[in-house]
Amino acid sequence: MNPRKSILAVPGTPPPFRPYYSNAVRAAVGDMLYISGQVAWDDAGRIVGVGDGPAQARQAFGNVGKVLAAHGASWQDLVKVTVFVTDFSWFDELSALRQALFPEHGPASTIVQVAGLVQPELLVEVEAVAVVG
Repeated sequence: MNPRKSILAVPGTPPPFRPYYSNAVRAAVGDMLYISGQVAWDDAGRIVGVGDGPAQARQAFGNVGKVLAAHGASWQDLVKVTVFVTDFSWFDELSALRQALFPEHGPASTIVQVAGLVQPELLVEVEAVAVVG
């Protein structure tokens, strides 16, 4: 667990809908890493998993993981994750992926359905904030 972040349970609010996120995360002052939206592009800019939401989510989260690692950070350093999807038909698969990444005390999290992303073949985008250093 990152000593610069605390998971907060807020009395009077409902518990998290799923166990892989927290209703609130408090971050101590430190180096903040803001990760731009990551999509299912491989390192050559090709879309991975055209038509396959779970495959695209694995690639997008994998790209987030690469950015974290490049800055000496890990999944436990994330304090906020926002996921944009173009459809919720594969929500259970997305939930399973997030559960694997954040088995407990996950980051504050939002998931939003959007009309589209930067390319019509893209089905998911993930942006994140981490406390590092």
